[in-house]
Amino acid sequence: MTVRALFIATLLMFSHLAFAQIVTVINAVETAPANIILPGDTEGMMTFRPCDGDCDEDYIRVRLSANTKFSVNGKNKKFADFRRDLATIKRDARSYALVSYETETNTVTSIQIAN
Repeated sequence: MTVRALFIATLLMFSHLAFAQIVTVINAVETAPANIILPGDTEGMMTFRPCDGDCDEDYIRVRLSANTKFSVNGKNKKFADFRRDLATIKRDARSYALVSYETETNTVTSIQIAN
């Protein structure tokens, strides 16, 4: 009888794990660099629209931090250099950006742009 009870309890435990909810921890959004509005420094709020070109999507506001990583064409950049490069890349119709942020805190982990 105890083996049967143990077996049923084990099955119930595994069935509970099968219905566990998947939670997104980091959200990565591809967008057009032209849809990114950067703050003056790394402690401000960034705004971006999660789509390419003109669209009807709402803007998303996320927080930059000292730990946010910036890259241009695969090369890591300091924030000031990244801002300068973003201004240039925004004009290129072939350019794209990938914004990754923590969903719980809305803090940007990285921004990658390329053309």
